[in-house]
Amino acid sequence: MTRGRALATALAALALPAVLGGCARDLGQEAHELLQQRVDGLHEGFLDARARDPRPTGRAALESLDRWGYALRTSVEGDDVVLVRAVGVSVSERRGWKNIEESASLGACVRVTVRAGEGGDDRGSVTTEPVTCPAGAEVLGDDGSPVDALTTDLEGRSDDVGEPPYDPPVCVSGELCTEGGG
Repeated sequence: MTRGRALATALAALALPAVLGGCARDLGQEAHELLQQRVDGLHEGFLDARARDPRPTGRAALESLDRWGYALRTSVEGDDVVLVRAVGVSVSERRGWKNIEESASLGACVRVTVRAGEGGDDRGSVTTEPVTCPAGAEVLGDDGSPVDALTTDLEGRSDDVGEPPYDPPVCVSGELCTEGGG
């Protein structure tokens, strides 16, 4: 083997672990990013629910916002509704030459405050923010198992409730109706 080729082989052997290590995903960071996406999705879901039905307030609003009873805690404060929901994620990956599965799971509790609007263009607002989970709360990941860790290190959101999304009418034929058609 020539000296140049030996040097190149040695450098490649030294660089390979650094390259492979740089490609490996940080499962904890991935779980945190996925959890933030889930919290954002939960927030968007409440915004959508209120945009479609902004009139109920108080107890009636609570019944429409938590119809399946997923909230860990609920309260009605005047016309406003406050819910505490658990959100969890799980991520996994097979690593190394032994193909060993590594995983991480992370969860959080968030308080969702749905404020009633004054009417007209004011349809209310939704605020979602991380909170400490209530004692005894079980937060499950995607795999249905309790999460490894809980966090409050998430970004909260607050948005005004917008107009409901356009839902085009469906004709008797099952096709989307067009103007003047049926």
